[in-house]
Amino acid sequence: MNIRWLLHRNIRYFARYYRLVAMAVVITVAVIVGSLVVGDSVRMTLVRRVTERLGNTETIIFSRSSFISDSILSVSLLGESARGVLLTNGFISRNGKLVPVFVWGVDDLSLSEGSAKINPALSEELGLEASEDIVLRLPATGLVPSGSLFVTKNYTVGLRLSYEGLVPVDSGGNINLKNEQVLPFNVFVRRSDLAEALNVEGKINLVLTDRQISSTDLGDIWNQELSGLVVRRKADFTEITSGRVFLQEKVVETICQDNLASDRLFSYLVNSIEREGNSIPYSFITAMDRYKGHILRKDEILLSDYAANRLGARVGDTIRVSYYKSEGLKRLDTDARQFKVGRVVPLSEWVSDGSLSADFPGLSNVERCTDWDSDLPIQMDLITDEDERYWDLFRSTPKAIIAYDAVVGDWGNAYGSATAIRIPNARPDLTGLRPEMFGIQLIHPREAGIYAARNGVDFAGLFLALGFFIIVSAVLLMLNPLSEMFYRRRHEIALLRSMGYTRKRIKGMLWMESVPVVGRASVVGVVMGLLYTRLIMWLLGGVWQGATQTDGFGVYPGTWTLIAGTLVSVGLSLGLLRWAIIRALREESHKVYSSGSSLRKKRLGMIVSGMMTVAMIGVNVWVLHSVPLFMVIGAAWIVTAALWGDYRVAKNGSVHPSLFNRSQLIWATIYANRKQSLLSFFALSIGVFIVFSVGLNRKGFADSSQIRIGTGGYSLWCESSVPVYYDLSTSSGKAKLSLSDLPEDTEVLQCLRYNADDASCLNLNKVTTPTVLGINMKALSNSDFQIEQTIYGEDREVVFERVRERTNSVYPALVDATVLTWGIGMNLGDTLYYKNDQGLPIAIRLVGTLSNSVFQGNILVDQALFSEIWTETTGSEVFLLKTGESEREEVKNLISQALSEYGVRVMTTNDRLRQFNTVTDTYLTIFMTLGGLGLLLGILSFIIVIRKNLAMRRDEIRLYRVLGFTDGQIGRIFYKENILVPLYAILTGVIGALISVSANFSNAGTGAWSLALGFMLFFTGCVMIFVRRLVKREIGSSKL
Repeated sequence: MNIRWLLHRNIRYFARYYRLVAMAVVITVAVIVGSLVVGDSVRMTLVRRVTERLGNTETIIFSRSSFISDSILSVSLLGESARGVLLTNGFISRNGKLVPVFVWGVDDLSLSEGSAKINPALSEELGLEASEDIVLRLPATGLVPSGSLFVTKNYTVGLRLSYEGLVPVDSGGNINLKNEQVLPFNVFVRRSDLAEALNVEGKINLVLTDRQISSTDLGDIWNQELSGLVVRRKADFTEITSGRVFLQEKVVETICQDNLASDRLFSYLVNSIEREGNSIPYSFITAMDRYKGHILRKDEILLSDYAANRLGARVGDTIRVSYYKSEGLKRLDTDARQFKVGRVVPLSEWVSDGSLSADFPGLSNVERCTDWDSDLPIQMDLITDEDERYWDLFRSTPKAIIAYDAVVGDWGNAYGSATAIRIPNARPDLTGLRPEMFGIQLIHPREAGIYAARNGVDFAGLFLALGFFIIVSAVLLMLNPLSEMFYRRRHEIALLRSMGYTRKRIKGMLWMESVPVVGRASVVGVVMGLLYTRLIMWLLGGVWQGATQTDGFGVYPGTWTLIAGTLVSVGLSLGLLRWAIIRALREESHKVYSSGSSLRKKRLGMIVSGMMTVAMIGVNVWVLHSVPLFMVIGAAWIVTAALWGDYRVAKNGSVHPSLFNRSQLIWATIYANRKQSLLSFFALSIGVFIVFSVGLNRKGFADSSQIRIGTGGYSLWCESSVPVYYDLSTSSGKAKLSLSDLPEDTEVLQCLRYNADDASCLNLNKVTTPTVLGINMKALSNSDFQIEQTIYGEDREVVFERVRERTNSVYPALVDATVLTWGIGMNLGDTLYYKNDQGLPIAIRLVGTLSNSVFQGNILVDQALFSEIWTETTGSEVFLLKTGESEREEVKNLISQALSEYGVRVMTTNDRLRQFNTVTDTYLTIFMTLGGLGLLLGILSFIIVIRKNLAMRRDEIRLYRVLGFTDGQIGRIFYKENILVPLYAILTGVIGALISVSANFSNAGTGAWSLALGFMLFFTGCVMIFVRRLVKREIGSSKL
């Protein structure tokens, strides 16, 4: 006999079983290989997007809050391909919607003067026609920081450009400096056009180069002129000033340390100079360390002879000087100091000096005092004709000089502590200056971007977890037909053994017969896995885009991924096949055992499992309140239910009372097939559990207490493209922004923002430096935001007190619990590292977590501590408003209209939470979809078990007829036998799902509950109908 011929005939004869086995193998291989390739594909898509947004850039030199002279581009170290870019954010108003954009001032695109190009993503968003213009609103940055007091009233500037087409993706259209997969909205203009609009001609704030530049290299090529320092040699001294007016505090300290007898100057516009009822309004005064070698005392003032005559003052008289000072967000307070006249100086000396006063835009370059364009609340009616004559003749020449140390604490600001430095040396020592002191920093974005892309969300693990039940169901689908086939071949196996075939040889024959089926199915499975990946990629970019926030995913299978996935899945299939063969050949052991002892063990196991489940429920309900633990408890309930069912079947089916009855017959039949019944029970109950628990775990907005924890009680979330420098809690701030009509009880929480990477669930990349919000922790403590965990282990009020204090050089921060776990993948107490405005490393320790909130994606630092780190970030880009529900829409419209020039985007805090929940809901949809497929496979496995049991009992059916049972009676017996397990499995799965979602009962809306109830009734009805029809068909086919 040809063994190959026999094996081939066997495969053909038992084809219906092998088809099911092959299908199970294909599914197993497809899901495992496909899931692994999904991970590779998402990862490679993100890596390719790094190249897409960075091009060939290896190093970026940037200045976050100031500018760099474009003469740096001539340095040979940067290479000929170095690009100088002027980058700013802005917004476009289109069809009543504000679209935030990045505006790139470039030199290397073929752009006409007054024109702009955009990237495809923005084109799709705007839907521009070829003949339309693009109207941009931009921050009116200028060289002088907008957050300082002496700037113009205008914080934004408009720029109208003709639309000239698209910048394709392969030409850098999607350039973006952030590690995120969301496509940016980019506008490209000529650098000269943008520089003219911002009044920063000859300046850039980004240098992109394809060379690897180190910090040492940057220090070697940098000089102070690149950062706007101006060194002028005069007769008796050398004067150092800055194009941005204010010299950074670290720069001032370094120059003074390296140059003896340095003289610091600070020019200021004061409100008044007064003496005994005489007053001069709005005058420039200069604070200095010394004047012509004379060190000024803190209470000393030098008056010009003009001012002395006008005030009637003499040496020794007391002079009162009043001025504004700002505590942040331009909260102005009026302060005053008194000085004694130490000397009266001829005005001509100060006029001939020419640079005692700084040049403030909007103040120094106008013809009349009443033309001053200043953000200060200047009362023009106080300015007299005499003041105008002085201005006409002497402009901003100071009327007095006072001691620098006397007022620097009030006049100094976040942007600098002097407006000039004078050094009695022809060649001042400036070697101690470093680019970091001017806010110039260096990064290597490609290295960071690739790390973020490769270590982001693990979609391979995610889809393996989501598809786990499909794999389990496929395993059961494989075992059941194998079990049925081997049962039907029991006489064949017995015949072979009687002919002298050893168990080993029979096992080899069955193995040789089955392995080719598994092998061929595995090849098909790999192909199906790639198709499965293609489908998943398409869904992630379309229907499931809520999980990825982008599209454009490709399929990029890795060779080793395919090999590993194939080996694992084939190994699993062959292992199951070998186990099934060995089990089929195993001889029955004829040991005698005590059924009473077995029942006692089953009862003990059931009781222990039940007690543990109840104990976990109690601990979680009253102590831990952990949602994941509720899911574990739900699974534990299924195990407990299985043990209880096994105990009941063993108790009712293994005993043999003297009185025969139908109920005993049903239990005995189930007991005889308990192993198959148990597999079917787990397949169905787990499937129902997954589908129901996932469906009911969708977060709704029915629970108002949960919403208040997430929103803190605030109604509106606002983000602006242009920083807001006024305090919206004060009447003066509201007046400046045309918000005086805000309801009196409206509370505003303004946040400073250090823009880094988005660490919310919307970003698939690994985030190492999430965006930081500087927030008023006292106001936060008075809100409804809830702290989940903290390293301090103390009550809420103490925690909020402690996060307002740094420990040595480590700053404390709060973080959303979701961000901590998924966004940055860290633990409570871990430390993040940033760089401050001077490029120095800063450690921020995560000391506490907030419950899921509107702050997701950011970490929170106390506003005062934030200002210590990033001193030049003084404008608010994020603010929350708390208002009555009836006034919410009115306030939303008022904010949108009043701050339209700031590009403010207003949404309700509920909508912001929904935005984050969309991601979670999408993952739940994926899980439920794959779980539903697994449930279908479980049902198919269940069908096979029922068909096998009924097919095996055709002789039994005939015996029933001989004994006088009608077909109806037989059908009822068989129906009850086969319906008990699936109904019990469905009930167990539903109860387990209810346990798993018990922590969030109130979050599931009426629609979710109605859908769940409808699905349960529909599914139960389908199972009952199917079992009834299958029983009826088998009874009909078994007639003599």
